[in-house]
Formats: sequence, structure tokens, C-alpha cells
Amino acid sequence: MVCLLLALQWGGSTYPWNNSRIIGLIVGFVCLATIFIVTQVKLGERATIPPRILSQRTVAASSVYSTLFGAGFFVLVFYLPLYFQSVKGSTATKSGIQVLPLLLATVLSSAVGGALITFLGYYTPFIIGGTILFAIGAGLISTFDIDTPFSQWFGYQVLTGIGVGVGFQVPIIAVQTVLPLEDVPVGTACVIFFQSLGGALFIAIAQTVFQNGIIKGTKMYAPSVNPLILLAAGATQIRKVLASVGMLDQLPAVLKAYMVGLTNAYRVTVGCMAAAVVASCFFEWKSVKDEEVKRKQAAAGAAVPV
Repeated sequence: MVCLLLALQWGGSTYPWNNSRIIGLIVGFVCLATIFIVTQVKLGERATIPPRILSQRTVAASSVYSTLFGAGFFVLVFYLPLYFQSVKGSTATKSGIQVLPLLLATVLSSAVGGALITFLGYYTPFIIGGTILFAIGAGLISTFDIDTPFSQWFGYQVLTGIGVGVGFQVPIIAVQTVLPLEDVPVGTACVIFFQSLGGALFIAIAQTVFQNGIIKGTKMYAPSVNPLILLAAGATQIRKVLASVGMLDQLPAVLKAYMVGLTNAYRVTVGCMAAAVVASCFFEWKSVKDEEVKRKQAAAGAAVPV
């Protein structure tokens, strides 16, 4: 993972993609990943991730979904505050307040979704519907511009947060429902691992996309400005840096250039969530109520119907 993360972080920005360092890191990742997979298969039940568990339909779907969900969510959470800090001129504290619609909607929808799943039993419709809402909301966020009004950036975040809240908890609920009690810890760990892995990988990818977008946007809208100055300045220092070099009149053009990078980063989230919609369709349609009854019967020593 370290090899892959470094390759994605350095490729196209610090070093060109054909640089020997990048090629070596990618080759190292492929070799080490192959060795890891082979050893997991050969170790069987003694493996870190037993193939028997990972090949179960819902666990496999949850792992793929969690990777895509973690990628989409963490990229969005990382780059959404940058929009308010760079384009809207907000401080770091104020930008944190401005992303509260997303976070509060996530918390509330997570609580409501959990209650509805407990009441109805089936979780699959919620994860499909929630992922679709997340994908739509991310698509709307990718339309942000330098003059996007309050009503839009607030409403788009709320819509996205409703979908996010469901996506956080359902994969774990699904794994705990379909697996025997003794396999639940490993299944849960797989979901959490792949969610974190997706976030780590795609933040590095989004960083490269973001930086390349700023360079491209600067050449389009503000060719007289050195894009490396913008990349080194940081989101909250754009205006100060331009003022220090006597180019504050270029601010509107520079903000447009910054939006190119941000839009490209948001599109990474849109792509991940579009793929996550497909992954969510592979979850088994099982009721948490049925599995709870079976486990209670098994714990009591009663016969468990097949």
C-alpha cells in the first residue's frame, strides 16, 4: 500500500509518470500484492483475511462498496472546505461551519436509517437508495462555481449527506447479518479496512488531479501567473500571495483556475459513487430480523431452520 500511495502521490506532480521511481513503486506494489494474495490463499483459515469469508457474496460486495464509498466520501470531505477557503475567501474555521450541512445531514440520516432498518429488517433498499442520493449530490457539488449562491451549496450538501449517512453503516450491518457469529469480527474488519484504504488511495489520486487541474486552469485563465506559486501558497493564502507580487487584479482569473482543480477533484467522487451504485446492487436481500432469530435459537441450543 505504501508503494502504491507514493506512486499516486508523486506521479504527475513531483515526478513524471515515466520516472524510474514511479515505475519502481508500481512494480513493487504489483509484486508485493501478488505475494500477499498467494499467501492468503495458501494459508486458508490461518490467513489474515480467510478467502472463505472474503469470497462470500455480501462480504465481497461490502468490501468493494466500502472501498468506493471511502474514496468518494473522504475526497469530498477533504476538498469541499478548500472551495470555501479559496473561492469564497472563508477562514479555516468558517469553512468548517460551512460544511456542517453535509456533516449534520450525515449524522441525522445515519440515525434515521438505522432505526428504519431495525424496524423493516431489510437493508439493501437503503444502501441502493442512499448511494444514488450520494452520487447525485456529488454530481451537483461538482457544478460549483465562483458565484454559487448559498441556497445551492447548502442544499447540495444536505442531499449528499443524506446518502452518506446510510452508506456508512449498512456494509457493516450486512456483513454482521450474513456471517456466522465467529466470523463477524473478521468481516467487520474487512469492511473498515477497505473503507480506509479507498480513502487513502483516492485522496492521493485526487491530489494529483487537483494539482494538474490548477496548472491547466492557470494556463487557460491566468497565463501570466505562475501556477507553482498557487500550489505552494495554500487555499487561504491566495489573495495575500497575489497582493504581495502585485497581481491582485488577476484574482478573478485565478479563482476560475482554482475551480478547474476543485471540479476535477469532485468528479473523482462522482465517478467512485457511480461505481458504488453498481456495487450496492450485489448485496443479498436478507433481513436482520431473521438472522437475529436464528442466532438466538442457536445460542439457546435450539434447532436452526435452513
